[in-house]
Amino acid sequence: MLLFVFLSILFFSSSTLSLNQEGLYLQQIKLSLSDPDSALSSWSDRDTTPCSWSGIKCDPTTSSITSIDLSSSNLAGPFPTLLCRLQNLTSLSFSNNSINSTLPLDISTCQNLQHLDLSQNLLTGTLPHTLADLPNLRYLDLTGNNFSGDIPDTFARFQKLEVISLVYNLMDGIIPPFLGNITTLRMLNLSYNPFTAGRVPPEFGNLTNLETLWLTQCNLIGEIPDSLGRLKKLKDLDLALNNLGGSIPGSLTELTSVVQIELYNNSLTGGLPRGMGKLTELKRLDASMNHLTGWIPDELCQLPLESLNLYENSFTGTLPPSIADSPNLYELRLFQNGLTGELPQNLGKNAPLRWLDVSNNHLNGQIPASLCENGELEEILMISNSFAGQIPESLSQCRSLTRVRLGCNRLSGEVPAGLWGLPHVSLLDLINNSFSGPISKTIASAANLSELIIDMNNFDGNIPEEIGFLANLTELSGSENRFNGSLPGSIVNLKELGSLDLHGNALSGDLPDGVNSWKKMNELNLASNAFSGKIPDGIGGMSLLNYLDLSNNRLSGKIPIGLQNLKLNKLNLSNNRLSGEIPPLFAKEMYKSSFTGNPGLCGDIEGLCDGRGGGRGIGYAWSMRSIFALAVFLLVFGVVWFYFKYRNFKKATAVDKSKWTLMSFHNLGFSEYEILDCLDEDNVIGSGSSGKVYKVVLSNGETVAVKKLWGGQKKQGGDVDVEKGQVIQDNGFDAEVATLSKIRHKNIVKLWCCCTTRDCNLLVYEYMSNGSLGDLLHGSKGGLLDWPTRYKIVADAAEGLSYLHHDCVPPIVHRDVKSNNILLDGDYGARVADFGVAKVFDSTGKLQSMSIIAGSCGYIAPG
Repeated sequence: MLLFVFLSILFFSSSTLSLNQEGLYLQQIKLSLSDPDSALSSWSDRDTTPCSWSGIKCDPTTSSITSIDLSSSNLAGPFPTLLCRLQNLTSLSFSNNSINSTLPLDISTCQNLQHLDLSQNLLTGTLPHTLADLPNLRYLDLTGNNFSGDIPDTFARFQKLEVISLVYNLMDGIIPPFLGNITTLRMLNLSYNPFTAGRVPPEFGNLTNLETLWLTQCNLIGEIPDSLGRLKKLKDLDLALNNLGGSIPGSLTELTSVVQIELYNNSLTGGLPRGMGKLTELKRLDASMNHLTGWIPDELCQLPLESLNLYENSFTGTLPPSIADSPNLYELRLFQNGLTGELPQNLGKNAPLRWLDVSNNHLNGQIPASLCENGELEEILMISNSFAGQIPESLSQCRSLTRVRLGCNRLSGEVPAGLWGLPHVSLLDLINNSFSGPISKTIASAANLSELIIDMNNFDGNIPEEIGFLANLTELSGSENRFNGSLPGSIVNLKELGSLDLHGNALSGDLPDGVNSWKKMNELNLASNAFSGKIPDGIGGMSLLNYLDLSNNRLSGKIPIGLQNLKLNKLNLSNNRLSGEIPPLFAKEMYKSSFTGNPGLCGDIEGLCDGRGGGRGIGYAWSMRSIFALAVFLLVFGVVWFYFKYRNFKKATAVDKSKWTLMSFHNLGFSEYEILDCLDEDNVIGSGSSGKVYKVVLSNGETVAVKKLWGGQKKQGGDVDVEKGQVIQDNGFDAEVATLSKIRHKNIVKLWCCCTTRDCNLLVYEYMSNGSLGDLLHGSKGGLLDWPTRYKIVADAAEGLSYLHHDCVPPIVHRDVKSNNILLDGDYGARVADFGVAKVFDSTGKLQSMSIIAGSCGYIAPG
C-alpha cells in the first residue's frame, strides 16, 4: 500500500513538472541556433511554462506566448519557422543577430503576427511574396540585411501595415508605384538601396496617413512630384543623396505638419518656394549641395527652426536678421554660397547655438559678440570672408568651443588671452589676417589643442615656453609673422608634432638640442630666419621627415652625415654659412640648388668649392669633366633609344577609345573615358601573370581598381591538366564577368563594369584600400592583424563563400580560394575576389564536368 502511494505521488509530480508544448517548441528552436553567449540558457526543461524565460512574454490569463524579443543576443542560424506554431504569437524580434540564409516562404503561417523585426541580420535572396499573407502585420523591419531583387507586387495587398523599413539592403529593382496602395502606412523607409534609376512614384501622394518618408540614396531622378503635397500628416521627408532635378515644388509648402525636410546632395535648381512660412511645424531643413539660387526667404527664417543647412548652393543677398530670433536654433551651416552683408549682431543670444559655419561667402562686418551667450557653441567657422575688427572678448570665455576657424578675413588687433587657452579647442585657425601681439602664456591651458595655424599675420615677440606643454599638438604653423628670439627649449617636448613651419620670421639663436624626440615629424620649415650655430645631429634620427627647409639662415659647421638616413622629398640648406664636405648621397648635380650660397661647402658639384676643396687639382677636375661628358653622351643615347622603344610600346598597347564596348552592372557615377585616360604606369599598384591592376581616382573623389588583362588572353594561374601535367592558360575574363555581374553580396568584391576591345579587356572593381590578405600576412604590415581582426576576416570570407555555395541560383564554386584572392577594405572587411576559374552548377544541381583541376601555379585550392 505504501509503495502504491509513493508511485502515485511520483507520477503526479512528474506530470505537474513537465514542460508544455510551446516550451518544447522553443527548446527545439534553441537547438537549431548557435548561441555562443548562452543567451538562451534560461530556456530550461525544469519549468512547466516558458513564460519566465528570457525574451518571452505570455498572456497573463492563458499563459500562451504572445511576444519573443531576442534582439542583440548574438544568435546565428536560419530563421526558425517552428515559431509559427505558437498560435498566439503577435510580436517577434531577432534584431541585431546573425540570422542567415533566405527568409522562408512558410513564414506566412505566422498568421497572428503583428510585429516582425529582423533588422541587422544576414538574410539574403529575394523578399518572400508570402509576407503579404500575414493579415494582421502592422510593423515590418528588414533593415540592414542582404535582400535583393524586386519588392514583390503582393505587397500591395497589405491591409493593416503601418511601418515598412528596407534600409541598407541590395534591392535593385525599381521603387514600385503599387506601394502607394498601402494607405495604412505611417512610415515608408527604403533608403540606401541600389534601386534601378527611376522617379519618385506620384502614387505616393495617396499615402495620406504617412508621417515619415525616407528615400535617401535610392538612385532617384526626375523632379519631385507635386502629389507629395497631399501628405498632410507628413513630419519627416528625406530625399537626399539622389539626382533629383528641377525646382522644389511649391506644393511642399502645404505640408503643414512637417518637422524635417532633407533634400541635400541632389541637382535641384531655382530658389526656395514661396509660402515656406506656412510650414509652422518645420524644425530642420537641409537643402545643401544643390544648385539653388536667390535670397534666403525671411519667412523661412521666422519659423522656429532648430537646424538650417543650405551650404554649397548659390544663394545671394543678406541673411535675414529674423534667424537670430529662432529660440531653439542649434545648427546654422551656410558655407560656400554668395551671401553678403553682416551677420545679425544678436545671433546666438536667443538660442543654444552649437555649430556655425558661414565660410566661403562675402560676409563682412564684425563677429557677433553674442554667439556663445548660451554657453553651448562648439564650432565657429568663418573662413574666407571679409570680417573685420577684433575677436570679441566673449569668445575667450566660451569653454565649450572645440574648433575655431577665422582664417582669410580682415581681422586685426590682439587675440584675447583667454582664446589661446580654451581647454577643449583642438583646432585654432587664424591664418591670413592682420592680428598682432604675442602668443599668450595662457596657451598652457589648451590641453586639447592639436592644430595651431596662425600664418600670415603680424604676431610678434617670443614663442612662449608654455608652447611645450601642449602634449597633443600635431601641427604648429606660424610662418610669415614677426616672431623673434630663440625657439623655446620646451618645444622638443612635443612628441606628437608632425609639422613645424615658422619660416619668414625673425627667430634667432641655435636650433634646440633634442630634436630627435620629434619621432613623428614630417615637415620642418625654419627658412628665412636668423638661426645660427650648427645643424643638430639629431635631425638624422627623425625617421619620418620628408621635408626639410633651413635655407636663408646663418647656420654654420658641417652638414650632419645622418641626413642620408632620411627619405627626403625636399631638402634646402641654401644661403647659410655651412662648410665641409657634402654627404655623398647629396653630392649630385640634382641637389645643387639645395646647397648654393654656402661658400665653405665642398663636393663633386660644379660651382661648389670651384675645384679647390680637398686640393684635388686641375687634373682631377679635367678627369671629372671627361667622365661627366661621357655620362651625358650615354644618357642622351639611352634617352633616344628608350624614346623609340617606348613609342613603339605605346602604339602596341594603346587603347583605341573609338572601338571599345562598355558593359555596366551598376549605376555608374563616372565616365568610361576617365578610366581609359588613367591607365598609365604611374597608377599601377600590382602586376601578375594575368595583367596589371591600376588605381584610378575619379573626378567625383571615388577610387576604383582597374584590372587590364594581358592581350585579352591570359589570367592569373590556370587550369592544371591532370593527365598531361601542364598548365593550360584559358581566358578567365568571361568567367569573371559572368559571375560577378550577377552577384550582390557584401563579402563579394563588386564589379562596376567592364570594357572590351579586340585586343584588350578591362575589369573595373571597387577599390580595396588594404590590398589582399596575402600581401598583408606576408608583408611588413602583418603585425596590424590582431586576432579579433583575423577572426573578422575569416568570418567575412566564409560568409561570402557560403553565399556562393548555398544562396546563389545556380550555386557557384570559386576553385581558387587563397589569401591573395581575399581583398580587404579600409576597415579590414573581407571580399572574395578573382572568379576567373569559377564554375557553376547546372540546372540539375550538379557541378559541370571538369577534366582539369583549378588553381594557381604552385597552389591548388582544397576540396
